Amino acid sequence: MNIAHPTIDYQTMKIEKITICNLTSLEGEQVIDFTQEPLRSASLFAITGDTGAGKSTVLDAVCLALYNRAPRFDGVERANAEDVKSIENRAQAIQAGDVRGILRRGCKEGYAKVVFATLSGERYEAGWSVRLKRTGSYDRQVRTLRQLSPRKADFPEKEINSRIPEIIGLDYMQFTRTVMLAQNSFANFLRAKREEKSSLLEKLTGTEIYGRISQKIHEMTKQAEGEVKALEQLVSGILHDRLHEEEKTALEEERSLITVSAENIAGRTETVRRQLQWLDDYDAARTEVTQREAEYVAANKAYMAMNVEETALERYDAVLGVQPLFQEIVVRRGDIEAIKRNEVSVAKQIEELHAQLQHTAMTLESAREQMYNAESTFSARRPAINRGHTICGEIAGLDGQLKRAEEQLLTARRNGEEHTARLQAKKEQLEKTAALLEKSLLRQQALMVHRMMFDKFDLVKDKLNALTAETCRNEEVHKKHAALQKQQTMLKAASEKVEEKLHADEARMTALKSELLIHRQMNQGLDSMQLQQRFADNRNRLLVLQRAKALWQRISSGYEEIEEKEAEVGRLVSRQGQLQKDMERMERELAVLDEAHRRQSVALTLSQSENIKQLRQRLKEGTACPVCGATHHPYYTETERELGELLTNLEKEYEEATAELAEKRATFEAMTREYATRQGRLESERTNLLSRSARQAADVEEWSACAHLDSSFSDCSPSVARDTRRLMIGLLLDNTMRSVKEAEKDLETFNFHQGHINRLNEEISALELQMADNRTHIDDLRTQYKIASAAEEETERVMQLSDRSCGELYADLDQMVTLSGWFTEWKNNADELRLRLTDLFHDWQQTCAAVEEHRNAEVLLREEVKLGENTLSETRRLLSAAQDAHSCVENLMATKRDELARLFGNGSPEQEEHRLQEEVDKARAAETAARAAHEETGGKLRLQQGTQRNLLESRLHSQAEYSRKTAELDTWILRFNGSHSPMQFAELEQIFADTRDWKALRVSLNARKETVTLTANRLQMSRDALQRLRNMTHRPTGEGEESREALTATLESLQAEAENANKRLTHINLRLMAHENCLKQAAAYAGRIETARTDCEEWRRLDSLLGSHDGKKFRELAQSYTFAFLVEHANAQLRMFSPRYELRNVPGRLTLEIIDRDMFDEHRYVSSLSGGETFVVSLALALGLASLSTGSLSIGSLFIDEGFGNLDHASLDLVMTALSNLENAQGRKVGVISHTEQIRSQISPQIHLVKQPAGGRSVIRIR
Repeated sequence: MNIAHPTIDYQTMKIEKITICNLTSLEGEQVIDFTQEPLRSASLFAITGDTGAGKSTVLDAVCLALYNRAPRFDGVERANAEDVKSIENRAQAIQAGDVRGILRRGCKEGYAKVVFATLSGERYEAGWSVRLKRTGSYDRQVRTLRQLSPRKADFPEKEINSRIPEIIGLDYMQFTRTVMLAQNSFANFLRAKREEKSSLLEKLTGTEIYGRISQKIHEMTKQAEGEVKALEQLVSGILHDRLHEEEKTALEEERSLITVSAENIAGRTETVRRQLQWLDDYDAARTEVTQREAEYVAANKAYMAMNVEETALERYDAVLGVQPLFQEIVVRRGDIEAIKRNEVSVAKQIEELHAQLQHTAMTLESAREQMYNAESTFSARRPAINRGHTICGEIAGLDGQLKRAEEQLLTARRNGEEHTARLQAKKEQLEKTAALLEKSLLRQQALMVHRMMFDKFDLVKDKLNALTAETCRNEEVHKKHAALQKQQTMLKAASEKVEEKLHADEARMTALKSELLIHRQMNQGLDSMQLQQRFADNRNRLLVLQRAKALWQRISSGYEEIEEKEAEVGRLVSRQGQLQKDMERMERELAVLDEAHRRQSVALTLSQSENIKQLRQRLKEGTACPVCGATHHPYYTETERELGELLTNLEKEYEEATAELAEKRATFEAMTREYATRQGRLESERTNLLSRSARQAADVEEWSACAHLDSSFSDCSPSVARDTRRLMIGLLLDNTMRSVKEAEKDLETFNFHQGHINRLNEEISALELQMADNRTHIDDLRTQYKIASAAEEETERVMQLSDRSCGELYADLDQMVTLSGWFTEWKNNADELRLRLTDLFHDWQQTCAAVEEHRNAEVLLREEVKLGENTLSETRRLLSAAQDAHSCVENLMATKRDELARLFGNGSPEQEEHRLQEEVDKARAAETAARAAHEETGGKLRLQQGTQRNLLESRLHSQAEYSRKTAELDTWILRFNGSHSPMQFAELEQIFADTRDWKALRVSLNARKETVTLTANRLQMSRDALQRLRNMTHRPTGEGEESREALTATLESLQAEAENANKRLTHINLRLMAHENCLKQAAAYAGRIETARTDCEEWRRLDSLLGSHDGKKFRELAQSYTFAFLVEHANAQLRMFSPRYELRNVPGRLTLEIIDRDMFDEHRYVSSLSGGETFVVSLALALGLASLSTGSLSIGSLFIDEGFGNLDHASLDLVMTALSNLENAQGRKVGVISHTEQIRSQISPQIHLVKQPAGGRSVIRIR
């Protein structure tokens, strides 16, 4: 294969600055600026530091800022929910692979920022940050991206995931393979075994997709084959119901004859049903008339029961106009009575106020005299009080002086005590310091013997580390040499054993193929998918038919129940109609009687009114009537003789009308109750009928799912022959049951042989794979034997070099280490010797520091003791002066207090002044109160006198208005009595005092009137409907052959004939429909089968090339091509920085050979490479992968993790030459993450991560 050498275009993306804050060991903000010296001009630099200092954190920060991912979290196994909940600090419990876990413990927030530039001159800053909430739990991480130049812009956070790959040109996986070179991973690849190389290369290059494609092709091939088999089996099952031509003709002729007969039966059946329906409708109409008559009677009775309320409402409406005048008269009468009561109360209050005014005048005079006496006494004592105030002021000043003197005295005493104690403490400290100084000098003298070793301690430590590492390597080399010899023996024995196993597998293969041939002959011509489809179709058809049988039973029963309930409802309606007619007649009679009874009741009530009787008794001839004003009264002249006879007749007629009305009402109420009972039963029957019809409709709708079983099944009306259909369903069930059993038996036989075929195929495939693996294993064992021989020779050479290096290191250390027997101790426990040397060195440093510290402290303490003695003398002098000042102030204060006692005794001038002032204030307040009380009483007296005059005027005005309104009401009553029954003031009071809701009463009366009208209209409509039924021409007579029983028997006979005809017709239609359907369905599947076969052949060809059940075929092919491209890209890189070497892959295998140009193009195995050569080859592969991942795109910043351990001088020179060429040839800025002193000392400048003494934190230093 000819592969063109790739071209390289660098400097499309370059990192300018990295800012890190509070991530893992890096506390606080740390900045790495590649635009500042010394990093600006350096193309090659090192990232150095002790283990755990945070070197990998720098690369993690770059990935976090750009992609919100970090290499340290890739592939980390996620903990389950129980493990996360069991973490002690629940607030910070997160998954192990959560990038927020990079936040430094104990810090509230952290961030990472990267500034980078592109080839077009654009500069961007990408940021990532995380913080803790107040609860201590992690908040979500925040990402930022902004453009710095040539213009400034901020990108929304939701767009960052898509914008970063657009700007850089790489996704996360490409970036990690390109910027952080996988040199160490390729070093592992070179040392890996054959079975491990495939998985390693797959992870490095991302070619795992080809294995999934191979598996998918294999799965799609199997799926296409299964689809072809399924379609062929389906068509075979469909053609099961095909008829011969003679059977088809006979069935069609029989169907025509049965169809004509069924139409004749259906016409006769419809006529009988209409006659039966008329009988039902007639009964229903009669029932409805009866019900309407009962409703009308009940409504009219309810209206008549409110005759008394209607009369009261009419009386209230008649007097409603005078209600405001009446209410005003009542209010005026109440006002007059209230004014009279107030006049009596005010007169009594005026009398009391006259007496109270005389008493307040006497009290005022006495208060004025007491006020004059108190003011005179206060003026006489004023000089003594003023002198007392002066003395108190002087005593207060002396008291302040005394307190200050006491404070000064106390301070002087306390200072003396403190200075004495401090001086004593300094003396004791001086003695302790002198003792410590003497002890440190003795220890320093004892350690002086190792002074030369302490001066070269760093060199001793490095030499010991180198000796330890070289010794370990020497031991490993010896062990490796022995292991290689042992490996050669084992490889030879294993090869012989595998060859024997291969011969045995060939014999077993022959036996398995013979057995497989027998089972294939038994299943020849059969198809699994067809058998399974046939069994599944028959079983599904059986389930559908069983459900159809149960459903049809419910539908048949439902139609019978509905017919019975419809007939019962018709009978009830007819009886209700007749009862309603009787109720209408009775209701008319009741209305006539009720009206006559109401008139008689009104006449009798008026004749018996107590007011009328009393007025008539008080009338006298010649005296004016109080109602109409007439002086002639015919009541006593013309009608008195006939009154007795008239009243007797009224009472007798009223009693007879009341008895007749009660009897009619009782009869009407009985008819109403009977009507309501029958109507309730009718409604119940109708409700049951509707409910049963709804269930029947649901069953009929469900039957549509079974209509496909036969062409006649689509009709589910009541006219269908139910028994015929039930018989048809039974026949279909029997046929389908037989088909299910036959299909199940055929399928079981096929599956028995197919199971053996599958088992044998699997065993043969496994055996073939095993034999192929054995052959490959034999080749591998032979190759490994050759490799082991070459490795043994190389190991022996390395072993000799290692022995020489150990001897040189021992000689250098023996001259510098002053401890006796150090080599024996190092061999027994190197770490313990290193710890002992470190402790001695630290002890020497601490002892020297302690000597210097104690000498300085001793000089300082001696000066402090001398100063303390001088301070103590001055403090004692100040104490004596404070005591003298305190005694003088005490004597002067005693003199002032004696003078104050002579003036006021035990009291004080303030108390004496306060007492006299209180007496004066008390007298003044008493005078003021007495004067106010006198004035207040006089005001109240004048106010009550004015109130008395106002009440008199108001009472006279109210009396006049009351008389006027009373006269106006009398006039209205006189006019009202002229056109209505007599009315008096007492009756008006009774009407207006009634609390009934007159508006609600009026609404109730109107509603009952409307109910009477509505029920009358409904009754008339029901009677008209009944009459229309009677006028129909086709109605049956109801006797003989047209009686209900005869018609029902005729209908049953016709239904039986129709059902028998339908059963046979259904059976014929089922057979013919099944024949037509199977032909149509088979024709419909022909195109699908042809398409499926074509697709299957395409998938088989693709599967033969690339498909396999484990994805191995296409994956290995893709990996071989990818590996060839990778080697070409690696050679392009290798020619730039180390042209001595060239890589060549063995065709068809993941094996590399090295061509050494300086050794006449010698071909070498990778196992023979030295440490430096391994680094060069793995670096070329890593750069090749980066170039392969990005195509023409490349990155201006690279990071290389060296990972190759200690090197000899030749290998070290080779590595440094390669790095230098990489820097010069490609112009990239290359950062080497160094773990060893050898590389660290060869590269400058360095980004050095320095561990701090405590807290596990590091800082970044550029040097």
